[in-house]
Amino acid sequence: MFERIFFVERIEDLHVKLKKGSYLLLIAEETPFLEIPKYKNVNIHGAIFPRIIFKGKTYASGIIVAQLNATSSIQIIDMDTPYQFQPSTDTNSVLTIVDGFSTQINDFLEETYSRLPEKTKLIGGGAGKTSLLQEPILFDTYRFYMNAAIIITSKSTIGIGVKHGWKPLFGPFIATSCKNNVLEKINFQDAFSVYKTAVEKDSEMRFESTPFFKISQCYPLGIVRYNRDFLVREPVKTNGKNIVLVGKLDENSVLSILKGEKKELLEAAKAAADISRADKEPEAIQSVFLVDCISRYSLLETSFKEELQAVSKAYAAKTLIWGVVSLGEIANTNQESIEYYNNTCVVGTL
Repeated sequence: MFERIFFVERIEDLHVKLKKGSYLLLIAEETPFLEIPKYKNVNIHGAIFPRIIFKGKTYASGIIVAQLNATSSIQIIDMDTPYQFQPSTDTNSVLTIVDGFSTQINDFLEETYSRLPEKTKLIGGGAGKTSLLQEPILFDTYRFYMNAAIIITSKSTIGIGVKHGWKPLFGPFIATSCKNNVLEKINFQDAFSVYKTAVEKDSEMRFESTPFFKISQCYPLGIVRYNRDFLVREPVKTNGKNIVLVGKLDENSVLSILKGEKKELLEAAKAAADISRADKEPEAIQSVFLVDCISRYSLLETSFKEELQAVSKAYAAKTLIWGVVSLGEIANTNQESIEYYNNTCVVGTL
């Protein structure tokens, strides 16, 4: 999928590195970035994330630059019109970056996935800033976009592993009223009231004196699925009654309030890497693309480097591990479905 991957500190440094070709730029949100650079014979697509990951470290400022190889292509699609995506029949892998605050994510992913050839693997994540406000954070050579997605298709194959490590704390509950990504009622009561009561039983933090997201990132919701692990949904804000989630929630879903312990989160990251690596021959591994949630980063804090180390243990010492700290994670772990995850570690072996 990529032939060169490197890190630069500033937009102004790009001109030294860019040669003829197509590039994906992953930009950490504190990087000064007001104007899209333009270079002759260079095609640029990119997105802004809370942080980026490169060689075992995370950065709040800086840019990862990935040059596409000759068998890969890149485009931006309006998420309201996913039918614009027409993949070639020899597509084996897809990397997609979506507007992390779009209400169209699930519908877009389902339509996009339905258009892919059988056995295609898909990995990706939600772009955005920790301000939790939707704004134009995707771009190409010409302009910035909102409610859009970058799609890279490739003939190359990838391995994918997905794990989260969260465990049920309270529940089950029923999502008795919800609209897309807004949870209105739990067990016929205001969603925030039920959530607040449950969480404050376990936590010394109080919603009256602590920002909602600081608490909620420690207590995500888990959608109960038959014979499968929880699908995690991250609460990001409330109006005092409803709870806004990252990702869609269907009415009458069965929910649990989850909690994560450091050891179990780290073990999940290692397991995701082991699963991802199992699909690739060791000599064929070029790099590892990691999509890890901003809430995992916030919860683990200084221990997040241990999560990166847990992933790296699955690979040879010099393997390049790079990627994003995201607002939602994307992967297909079977042939039947594509999922938009929260609070999850997704590992792609390229």
